[in-house]
Amino acid sequence: MKSEVSVFYMTLPTDSADQAVSLSEYLNQHGIMAAREGTEMVTCPMESPDLASEVYNLHCSWKRFWEHSDSGLFGLPVYYKP
Repeated sequence: MKSEVSVFYMTLPTDSADQAVSLSEYLNQHGIMAAREGTEMVTCPMESPDLASEVYNLHCSWKRFWEHSDSGLFGLPVYYKP
């Protein structure tokens, strides 16, 4: 009997490196293995197509989290120094 494990990858684009870090941490905290790939992408290995639906739902909730929580977490201005 031949045993095969099929692994496929889902890559999620983000708008910035900060978002990629945030999304990968968010997914890992929710039990999904995720890693930042490059500067603005997050990749999740998957062994089951059912996991794709869960990642999609978490990605949608992370977008709301990013838009409403991260940007004004403490009401302090954020400065970027190039």
